[in-house]
Amino acid sequence: MNARYSCSDGQQYSEVEIWERLEDGIWRVCCWNSETGEEWMETDDGELVHLAPVPDEQSRQSTPSESTFN
Repeated sequence: MNARYSCSDGQQYSEVEIWERLEDGIWRVCCWNSETGEEWMETDDGELVHLAPVPDEQSRQSTPSESTFN
C-alpha cells in the first residue's frame, strides 16, 4: 500500500504524487523530521507546505476501495 500524507494545503498526497511534484519542480524539499516522517516543502510560488504521514487506518477510511465484479 502506498503511504499517504496530509498536507497543510488541505489535500492528501500519495508518495508517488509527492515525487511527481518534486520531479516537475513544483515542490522543493526544505527539511524533514525522520522520527515523525513529517516534511516541509517550498512551492514554486515560494510558499511553505507541511506534509504529515496519515496513519494506515485513517488513510484506508478516506481512500475509496476498489470493487471487483464477477
